[in-house]
Amino acid sequence: MTINFVVYLALLTARSWGSHRILHYEETIAVASALSQSFIATLNDAAYGTLVPRILIFVAVQSPLEYLPITLLAIATLLWAIYSTIIFLVIYKKTYRFLPAFLASMVLILVPLPELGMQGIVWNSFWPMFIALGVVVACRAYGESRRITYLVALFAFLTAASNPVTGVLMLLLGFDFVWHKASRKKVSLIGAGLLLGMIFSLYIQITQEPPLRYLGEWSEELAQTSETLGRLEDSGAATVRKAPPIDVIAVAKSSPATIKYLLTQMIPEPYASRWILTDSFKVSVSQIILILLVLAACPLIVLCLSDQNLKNGFFRRTFFRIFFVLSAILVFQSLIIGDVVQSKQYLFAPVSLYWIGVFLIFPRFTSFEYGRILLLYLAYSLLIATSFFQIAQNFRDPHDISGEDGAPGRYEENQLWKIALNNARTECKLRSPDYIIIMNQKDSVINDAPVVIRCRFIAK
Repeated sequence: MTINFVVYLALLTARSWGSHRILHYEETIAVASALSQSFIATLNDAAYGTLVPRILIFVAVQSPLEYLPITLLAIATLLWAIYSTIIFLVIYKKTYRFLPAFLASMVLILVPLPELGMQGIVWNSFWPMFIALGVVVACRAYGESRRITYLVALFAFLTAASNPVTGVLMLLLGFDFVWHKASRKKVSLIGAGLLLGMIFSLYIQITQEPPLRYLGEWSEELAQTSETLGRLEDSGAATVRKAPPIDVIAVAKSSPATIKYLLTQMIPEPYASRWILTDSFKVSVSQIILILLVLAACPLIVLCLSDQNLKNGFFRRTFFRIFFVLSAILVFQSLIIGDVVQSKQYLFAPVSLYWIGVFLIFPRFTSFEYGRILLLYLAYSLLIATSFFQIAQNFRDPHDISGEDGAPGRYEENQLWKIALNNARTECKLRSPDYIIIMNQKDSVINDAPVVIRCRFIAK
């Protein structure tokens, strides 16, 4: 387990290196809020990530601000390595097979999907946290002792309090409560933790206040106020993330496009970009069928060719439980958000769960006949090849320093955060403590959400 953890840390560091020189724009509002207010007050700021990210960011800003990006990167890297280790331990203890557990645990680290940046960012850590809990519930790893069960229940509370989509796991917990009488006490305890977390998250969502509340009352400097609001709106930071009313008809009409978008994100470039822009109905249908043949048929072939014990036992049941969570997430997000394709980060959990499910049923080829072994090798070779090409082209963010087509690059050569902080402190020496300063790390607001804060909160 220790070796696995070290491997995870090494890969995560390699993939996120360079982002320790810039404060990622997903965290700028939370950082400004944590610098300006008490922890309890930060929870009421308009946001979709609540408890755990807020706690960690509030702790991080207590350290010297010059090192804030690398502090957050270290925290996020440890978190992702811990979640990967949880996945490894759960699957290994259920299967007693190293390879499927190792491959499944590597998914969080190597999945190339999110364009907004996920790894190395504390603010988005609620996604891998949910995936780890999803694996725990799908594998029914509710704890061999009361102490472990309490820890799982606490984990469920923290996850649900940080990510409302965790509510989809209540369906599996309800099923286990009905059909597995021996585990009812454990399921009830974990379900209670998850329910309390959901109530907490819902309460925060209902009582949240405008995202600029941490700035307090605005000064009379109208030009500065206008400039600040304009910069925030340009970067998207001042937009209150409100979900549209649930429109089942609109979701149904847009589902074909959503399905195509999801599937095309799981194939290598340049095919993904070309196929998503295809307008022809016949071509789109043929592309969807081709992708499904590779992505869906391969694991089904494995299940069909597997021996009776593998086919009807733990592997098959867990495989379909994981895919049930995957489907439930897509439906839930489509109904609540209204448009899953507006951001790739909403597809991070479904894509990760898919690969975890695939690697979970990685078979023991020696238990099959020679002809079946060849078919299984062929099926998994197709999947692994698809995954490998995605990993190879996305291991380093292609939108690095240049940030072309508006994508925020993760890799930076210069200490942008330190430069912005020093410039802001220099200007604040000539201003009053209540002056609202705009800390820009880049020239273009498209690639950088500015940190907007009063001078007194960044003074040395």
